[in-house]
Amino acid sequence: MSEKPTRRLPGRPKQADNKLSIQAAIIQTASQLFMENGYDAVSLGQIGERCRVTKPTIYYHFASKPELFTIAMITMFQSIRQLTSSMLDSADTLETGLINLAEASLANPHAEVETMIKKAEPFLEYDQIQQIRDAELKIHEVLAAHFRVAMDRQLLREDDPLFLAETFSTLMLMGNREIPAQKYGSFREFAQRLVHIFLRGAASS
Repeated sequence: MSEKPTRRLPGRPKQADNKLSIQAAIIQTASQLFMENGYDAVSLGQIGERCRVTKPTIYYHFASKPELFTIAMITMFQSIRQLTSSMLDSADTLETGLINLAEASLANPHAEVETMIKKAEPFLEYDQIQQIRDAELKIHEVLAAHFRVAMDRQLLREDDPLFLAETFSTLMLMGNREIPAQKYGSFREFAQRLVHIFLRGAASS
């Protein structure tokens, strides 16, 4: 009597799952270390030690440190874009959505991204730089789309929505400064003050 063929369970093979999880762990760890210390100060050895893989394992998944940096930055920007879109879409008003975004940003300070990318650029190919910039632009485009809607509804005065998006993102860098917590109260209170200034300015009228 012939044996019945073994049924293969649906889904990706276990080995492929393992490779994917290792790759994701390397990307996540690299992102954290680059954001904490900048490009120059981080080595592949440090990344491997932090996520408990060998340096050859990193090279199995990524050809070089510049390639890993590029993918790590793109992945980080994609996550920020998703968070930005989710927070703005789910908020009752634009102001509430911006406050929620600002609070999240202020509560999680990080290295100044522009400076870090500039320092990494001499080691990157032109296409890698463009990929990073394109991923960053998509975050601004999400903000700009919401600003455009607010302008159409006459909730904001007419202006370049992309310029407003870049301005708001720059304002969020205040969270990277060493400011005593008691100076501005909670992160929520700090976020409310920043968004108030952004939307209404400092003029008395």
